[in-house]
Amino acid sequence: MKQFVKAILLMTTALAAFCSGQTSYFGGIDVGSKGTKAALFSLTNTPEGDEIGPIFGDTINTKLVSSMKDGDFTEDGIKDATDAAKRLIEEMKTAANEKRLSDVTYYIVGSSGVAIGKNKEALKTSVEAATNVGMTFIDATREGYFGLESSVPAARATTSMYIDIGSGNTKLGCLVGGLDKKNFKSNEIKYGSVSLRNEARKRRPDDIAAGIHEVLKEVAAKYATDSEDIPCLRNRQRIYWTGGAAWATATFMRPDKALNARVVLTKRDIETFLARLNDGTWNQRNPVLIFPKDMPPARQAKIRAKAQADRKSVMDIFVREDLLSGVSLMKTVLESSNPSAVLVFGRDSGFIYGVAEEKFHQGSNSESASR
Repeated sequence: MKQFVKAILLMTTALAAFCSGQTSYFGGIDVGSKGTKAALFSLTNTPEGDEIGPIFGDTINTKLVSSMKDGDFTEDGIKDATDAAKRLIEEMKTAANEKRLSDVTYYIVGSSGVAIGKNKEALKTSVEAATNVGMTFIDATREGYFGLESSVPAARATTSMYIDIGSGNTKLGCLVGGLDKKNFKSNEIKYGSVSLRNEARKRRPDDIAAGIHEVLKEVAAKYATDSEDIPCLRNRQRIYWTGGAAWATATFMRPDKALNARVVLTKRDIETFLARLNDGTWNQRNPVLIFPKDMPPARQAKIRAKAQADRKSVMDIFVREDLLSGVSLMKTVLESSNPSAVLVFGRDSGFIYGVAEEKFHQGSNSESASR
């Protein structure tokens, strides 16, 4: 009996060791309000937590939400998003073949801002027919939890807050009592960078900045009320921020951190970037990169190249008004929660990675994945 028990313990230990170093590959597509994003990446389980290894990424702007009428996606909008998803799946498969990745789990998820479309099933049918990959939709709570899971280091997960400012809405949340999903306290702001811009223009067509200010006064009042019931939305010392506005702020205010997975930002960074967005000089200044004296020239060259590529990508994807809306929204949340909090931009973060982590640990769902 002792030998049997010993054998079982050895097998269990060996299995744990195997699983702790296990790597899987995923190709995820996020069908969002403003654009469709693809991420091909590896996911490795380590004693410190899951590690994401980016392999390929691309984003295609679409008119899926901007062309909506009375809560329905238009035929043109659906076709636009479908074509984007098909192209991105093909791009990821090409990249996977080049890397000789033989076993990749592909999946497509409609964001919470897209899930509100009354005819979302028509979108799902179109995308699945074109890509041969299953599509699901996510709600704001799960989107926020998965975003936190992929953005915040496990050691800081219960002492930090997460905010994702998307195009259609904003997801916020924090964990109270442990890492389990049931401990996630969520909140949603109905505006994102694009929907806030649209609402501001509707209210003040002659002065979009004034319109943004008017809407955000209402957002601040509601946030103050909501956070009375969810104190962690006010009291956390670190706020992890994702989404296009976060990426743009890090790109233009901290170009020397272009290769960092996480970038620390300050309230002053936000205020300075907002000032430049307001006066139109945000993309007129040449980036200033300051490197440590001992940094090798090859490393400096890589950072410069990435910083320049990111600047171009931001300007290709966003107009000034979108960034003005998104960064203003972040400033409002920061001032309504904890103005002294440390801000951290998570570069390779977002709900699309959290969905993969769930698949990684629970097994792929045949309805939403294709190999």
